[in-house]
Amino acid sequence: MLFNSHIFIFVFLPIALAGWFFLNGRKRYGLAQGFLVGMSLWFYAWMNPSHLWILLASCLIGYGLCEWMDRVRGTAAGKAVLAAGCFFHLGTLGYFKYSNFFLENVNAVLRTDFAMVSVILPVGISFYTFQQMAYLIDRWKGEEERCSLLDYLTFMLYFPQILQGPILLGKELIPQLHEEKRRQFDAQRFAEGIRLFVMGLAKKVLLADSLAKPVNFGYENVASLDSISAILLAAGYLTELYFDFSGYCDMAMGLGRMFGIEVAQNFDSPFKSASVKEFWRRWHITLGRFFTRYVYIPLGGSRRGKGRTILNTLIVFTLSGLWHGAAWTFVFWGFLHGIAVAFDSLGALRLPKKWMHQALTFVYVCLAFVFFRASTIGEGFAILRAMIVPKWNGFLFRMAEALDPSEFYVLTKAASLGAPALLPWINLILLLLLIGICAVVLAAQNAPAIVQEGVYSKKAAFLTACLFAWSVLGMTGVSTYLYFNF
Repeated sequence: MLFNSHIFIFVFLPIALAGWFFLNGRKRYGLAQGFLVGMSLWFYAWMNPSHLWILLASCLIGYGLCEWMDRVRGTAAGKAVLAAGCFFHLGTLGYFKYSNFFLENVNAVLRTDFAMVSVILPVGISFYTFQQMAYLIDRWKGEEERCSLLDYLTFMLYFPQILQGPILLGKELIPQLHEEKRRQFDAQRFAEGIRLFVMGLAKKVLLADSLAKPVNFGYENVASLDSISAILLAAGYLTELYFDFSGYCDMAMGLGRMFGIEVAQNFDSPFKSASVKEFWRRWHITLGRFFTRYVYIPLGGSRRGKGRTILNTLIVFTLSGLWHGAAWTFVFWGFLHGIAVAFDSLGALRLPKKWMHQALTFVYVCLAFVFFRASTIGEGFAILRAMIVPKWNGFLFRMAEALDPSEFYVLTKAASLGAPALLPWINLILLLLLIGICAVVLAAQNAPAIVQEGVYSKKAAFLTACLFAWSVLGMTGVSTYLYFNF
């Protein structure tokens, strides 16, 4: 089930909220928690019921391994259980996500003909696998308290974060389940949750989905790109991805606040970063935390000299690229970011103004994300070549035509009938208007910061209601999130 769907907003969410607060109000706390787990299972199974059994098996085995490890803690057997748990989680992820990638490359290198595995990637597996591994490792290190099976299932299955994160730590969420004040309805907290959810919904429906149309058209016609359209394509995709994923995370935070079980912030205005290193402290924050805690630091972090620091950085970002997708384009994308972060750590680049660093960071990240979206590394370089080879063929007008905003249907229809020569220019103006709106939103405070200020008035409530109505009316064709299959 998707947050940006009518079934979620008008059926699932009211039932979940009503049941949760009704049972908590009667002090049936265990039943309320079980109800929340049941609703989360419904939420997850809506996409593909067969994947539910994979999720449940993973959670039950993961919990069993944690309990077993506790019983033999401090012994060789305990280390063996820890290793077995990590192998189980990574092996499950590897089978579903990387089997065919591995076989394709074996066939290509050894000229063999191994048949591909017929598997469908379970929704959210990359996120809940890492979340379970983090909990297992932290339990071993004594940084997580033992919890009941119900607490563990609530932590793992909690519907605001099961599909695309954030990747939470047990100590961030599980204690909230037993705080009396969080079990009761709080009007202020609930209003903050609504505002966050609506702003995230607007990011997804009004901005990300609108940008997706010209961006997808551009990537479907790479050979036709000219210089200007290639540059706008790269910037447009990165902006689309940001509004898509951060919109989801804002909605997740909003839902968590409504229920009183909050999830971590995953984005903090990354386009205001003055270096690629800072960008990754602001973009997909919980994924960066996972790789820092469980990969970078165990490798030695920055404690073994500059050479080892650079190597560790490259390893972490290459693995991060592979986590995002089973393709060499993702690996190369991760490697490019690793190079930039390693370079930043040397402190070699000094520009006189902060905005220069911010502009350079944005340009580099845009260029790197070309490979994130490209179907092959070669296609990514073709887009980069289109940027630097001076060329104008009017392809930008075709990208603008793909926008086709429903809000301006009457205008574009009238132009097509009465003044067809003006239609391409009208489409271009609408595309530039969308880009301008996106720029204003990016320059403003992010949604959590706006909500944190706590400025409430009738005007704010009215604007929130209008934004919600506009977003719901814009959900004519419900689209999945770009991170949906990661």
